[in-house]
Amino acid sequence: MTPVPVTRSPRALPVVDAGTRESALCTIANVATALETLREVRKHVRGDHKRRLDDVAVVLRVAALDAQATYAITDEEARSFIRDCRSR
Repeated sequence: MTPVPVTRSPRALPVVDAGTRESALCTIANVATALETLREVRKHVRGDHKRRLDDVAVVLRVAALDAQATYAITDEEARSFIRDCRSR
């Protein structure tokens, strides 16, 4: 039997208004966290399940890139925000 992946407790992200630059940064940070989790889960599944997880990862990346493009967020700004969220 495959061991259950270790999960982390959810991070407490700041409360922000929807449709703002800050909410787009939160979306990007949440996508980064979800992609990390998907990579960990992907290690423990086979076949069609991996392909489905890959499809989910593509959708998440598109959502993050859309948020980044909409608010002209640079890669460095996004990485900095993610680091700040993780340090809380």
